[in-house]
Order: sequence, then C-alpha cells, then structure tokens
Amino acid sequence: MALSSVKKPLLLLLILVLFSVTCSYANQNQQFINSCGDIHNISFPFQLQDNPSNTCNDEYFTLSCDGNNRTVLHLFSRKYYVKSINYTGLSIRLAVGFQSNDICSSFPPSSLTLLDLIPASVPYWVQDASSVVFLSCENPVQYPSIYINKTGYCNSTRDNSGNGYYSYAVAGDFSMWDVTDSCLVEAFYLSSSPLVRERGSNLSWLDLNKELEYGFEASLDMGSFFCSSMCRERASCFGDSVNVTAVCDRQYCGSKSSAWSNLSEIF
Repeated sequence: MALSSVKKPLLLLLILVLFSVTCSYANQNQQFINSCGDIHNISFPFQLQDNPSNTCNDEYFTLSCDGNNRTVLHLFSRKYYVKSINYTGLSIRLAVGFQSNDICSSFPPSSLTLLDLIPASVPYWVQDASSVVFLSCENPVQYPSIYINKTGYCNSTRDNSGNGYYSYAVAGDFSMWDVTDSCLVEAFYLSSSPLVRERGSNLSWLDLNKELEYGFEASLDMGSFFCSSMCRERASCFGDSVNVTAVCDRQYCGSKSSAWSNLSEIF
C-alpha cells in the first residue's frame, strides 16, 4: 500500500514533465514555422523548410533559414534572399547576395532571366523591373553616357590572365545591341528599385550596388497558380489552417501576364 502511494506522485510528476516538454517543443516549432530573421508570419503559399506539419515541399514556395538567420528561396538553382513578402499584393521581393560594402568583389550569380519565366508551369512573373547588365570590356566604351563606370571605383582592372579590362554597368533602357564588340556580359540582374527605374545609368557605381540590394518583385501569376490545380494542391498541404475554396477562388483568374514586356527589349 505504501509502495502504491509512492508510485502515484511519481507518475503524476512524469506526466507533468512530459507535458512541459511537449508544450515547449510545440512553442519552438510554432516559432520555427512562422518566422526567420526579418520575415515574420510566413504563411500560405510559402513555408519554411523542414516544417514538420507540412510535407509538401517544392522549389517555388519552400523557404529556408540560413546560418545568418536570413530567409532564403532557392529558385532555378539560384539562391535568393527574401526581402519581403506581400500577401495582399501576392508578391515576394528577392535579391541576390550583393554586398554594398564590397562593391569590387566578383558578381553574384545572375538573377531571373527571360527563359526562366517562359514555361506555363512557373507561378511567377516580373513586372515593372529594370534590367541591370554588368560588362567587362577590353577597351573604353565609345558612348560612356549610357554606361556606369566601375573602373574608377576599383583598383583591380585585370583579369586572372593579367590582361587589362574596363568594367561597366548599364541600367534601365538597354538593348544587347548597345554592347560593343570588345565587351562581354558578366552578369544580368533585375531591380524593382524606384531609384534604378528613375535614374538608370545616371547612378554612380556605388549607388547602383546599394540599390541592387533592394531586389526585384516576383508576383504570383494568377493564371498558372490560383486558377490551376497547383493552388489547391498547395492549400491542401496546410490542413485546416487554409480554406482551399477561399484562397483558390476563381476571382483571381485571368490571363497570364507576360514576362516578355520588360525583358524582351534587351534581347
């Protein structure tokens, strides 16, 4: 009888400990699901990688949290830092890994290109984004007014073989026909920065690099996402937390907005 009376408090203590651990894990899990760095309340259609309550992982909507507590989206084999998510305007602002305090380093991988956005299955489109092209030239350019000169800001003007070169960037209204024969395209980026759109190649090299940290807006395409089975498939992954009918309503349906409108001019 005495042994039984001892077991009861021990059993109760064990239950309380297990309950405390479960609640603590649930709270940590909830924090993991909802935020990473400056990006808070992450929700449909996006999710953080390794979310234990969501098994539907795909390239377009799965975000990760890197070692520096920055939200990352891996898209088309490229790494983008998530600057913001607009759930009202249905867009996500992405940036490549520019460092404005190190403007003479090598270029990060190029951002989205026209070819990335052509397939109908791609749920993103880009509108009102300026193109920014980085060039490496053997000789000084003939029409410097449309080029932003990097060479004046950076001491290194030699490639790995020791040959001299001139580095430039062109922002805004630009065609590949404007590239002179002695120049090669080093990298291509998109920018939704209002300052890049307004001033284009009138920016300094330093200001341009700062503005590229702003990133570009990638909007969810109404036609290929909200009006397709993709939306319902994504919504079903979130269980009861997402009203499938509400988020995949046909009011969003419309023709696919063309990604060619801004990008085709440079090709």
